[in-house]
Amino acid sequence: MPTINVNRQGLIIGTTNANFNTARSSNSGTATDGITGNNGPQFFVGRGAHRFSRVFLHFDTSGITGTITAAHIDIEGASTLNTDDTIIIKSTAFGGDGGTALAVSDMFSSLDYNTAYSNELTSWVAAANEYTLTSAAFTDIKNNDNFTVAVIMHDSDYANTDTNATEAVSMDFDTTITLDYTLAASSNVTSLNGIARASITSFNTIALASIGQINGIDN
Repeated sequence: MPTINVNRQGLIIGTTNANFNTARSSNSGTATDGITGNNGPQFFVGRGAHRFSRVFLHFDTSGITGTITAAHIDIEGASTLNTDDTIIIKSTAFGGDGGTALAVSDMFSSLDYNTAYSNELTSWVAAANEYTLTSAAFTDIKNNDNFTVAVIMHDSDYANTDTNATEAVSMDFDTTITLDYTLAASSNVTSLNGIARASITSFNTIALASIGQINGIDN
């Protein structure tokens, strides 16, 4: 399974506000481009205040042109003290192409809550945590040179619900975050006796999908 290392990683810690919606939708706080050490996404509640933090990742996917059949992002956990639910969604942070440092303005405006790039991750370990990516992610990885995502808390941030409880996971940013993917098998046989492959269903009464080679060429 081919692997791509993260090209850029960052964290934005938002400002606190008594109002849940204001805290969630604010483009204010502190942005750290090239985050290292241990930290991660969080929804904090305390003394009537709310605060969000989000992780942003960019991958260079310009070399991927084939059809993706499976993919996941692996992030090393720094601690199991917090095991709340997280999810990966689409983002346009880092200028959209990974060429711009993470900015506070990316905190909310870069997020696309309508495009989930992963399934909800319901557990967290102090080892590799695997986010299984969705078909929407497959399409964008294949069609775009840049794949930019945000890792956020699921039950509060993604669901847009004030859970009235602090949620967080701790990530080890000193361990390389990776994107692993699987491509659909491609056929080397494009035509047979002048007939386009798309028009061929069988060869010598054998279904084409059941044939490993034709005239020494891998099917």
